[in-house]
Amino acid sequence: MLYFFLSYARGPDDLFVRRFYNDLCSEVRVHAGVGHDVEVGFLDNHNIEPGQLWPQALVNAIAECSTFLALYSPAYFLSRPCGKEWKLFEQRSNGAVADEANRIPGLIPIVWLPPRELPPVAQAVHYDLDVPEDDYRRRGLRQLLRLQRMHDAYIDFLSTVTEHIVAAARTPPPPLGSLDLDFDRLESAFHGPVPGPDDTGELIPARFGTGQMIHFVVAAPTRAEAEAINRDDGYYGADPLEWAPFGPAQPQPLREYAQKVASEYGFESMFTGVDRLADRVKVAQQFNHIVVLLVDPWSADVAAHRERLLEYDHHRDHVSAMLVVMSAADPQTQAHRARLADLMHATLGNNERRLDEVMLRRSVLTWPSFEADLAVVLAEARNRLVADGRVYRRPPPGDYAPRPILEGP
Repeated sequence: MLYFFLSYARGPDDLFVRRFYNDLCSEVRVHAGVGHDVEVGFLDNHNIEPGQLWPQALVNAIAECSTFLALYSPAYFLSRPCGKEWKLFEQRSNGAVADEANRIPGLIPIVWLPPRELPPVAQAVHYDLDVPEDDYRRRGLRQLLRLQRMHDAYIDFLSTVTEHIVAAARTPPPPLGSLDLDFDRLESAFHGPVPGPDDTGELIPARFGTGQMIHFVVAAPTRAEAEAINRDDGYYGADPLEWAPFGPAQPQPLREYAQKVASEYGFESMFTGVDRLADRVKVAQQFNHIVVLLVDPWSADVAAHRERLLEYDHHRDHVSAMLVVMSAADPQTQAHRARLADLMHATLGNNERRLDEVMLRRSVLTWPSFEADLAVVLAEARNRLVADGRVYRRPPPGDYAPRPILEGP
């Protein structure tokens, strides 16, 4: 049994959140009288094993936890993944008997960093931990963790939260949640409807805010196309989005790894094949979204894909980032690595020159390096959005006029 699920928005405070999680696990084990090796809590980057299907692991944990700890912060209520976690636990709790009006059974709000305002669903949740410490009420748990002089207050707070968690585990929990659902399609409790296609198949950009969307464009063959170019078809499926370059050891499609990283950074993401590349770039430029091109170099051996990539490469407009995957566990790709690199240069040479070293990854060898590289790309893309309102590229020196300087008479 899981005593608690810790829901939080990933960011620069991750180390402090992990410290709180570890301290809380230790306290819960002591208060519950269980062994030190018993898993009592769930934290996404702690409990999910390498290569494990990420959304399903979250669903499983939320379905069986006794309590749901929501770490309130401004970033928390902007995060769609956090809103989906809240929604899933809320749906599980529907019909359960609440101890007081307007409270979701088992949901424990914790103020990490006080948000300026709460979404309606959070305003309706009333839960007082009876923590008298003014610093917690004014500045949140984050401040108790960061300041050495607040250590005693932090220990008291930790004990209070632990008592609530263990007490909740001894009362009838919310009904066991369903494990058979699509987490990616779940609506966020903090946002509007999940972005979706309209009748023409085109996105409806008005449903999501500027910079919150990533368009992943996958340039990869189908199984039939791979067979036609004498390529090992074990890495492909009936659709380009089924491309799984790190199989057979890691058989998940690349899109699942990409979606995991995007969600951790608070982005909504959508995927399409290279046949829609021009459409995706057009929408992204209009609404200042992020475009990431995920490339299998073998796709340039397929005439239809090569034609679209070449057409795209000849235009001035270009994607925010490009990651070319050449799996180290794929002997055929490694045997043809030099030829494939030359093929990429011949097909996407203009983009290789336009993109800087942060936004272009020419040879991604493993799934951990893919996740790490994509995380760097998305973090940089977000910084550029904040800095100058666009992510496509920074203007090189000399491409813009110098700032005017006022001189005296």
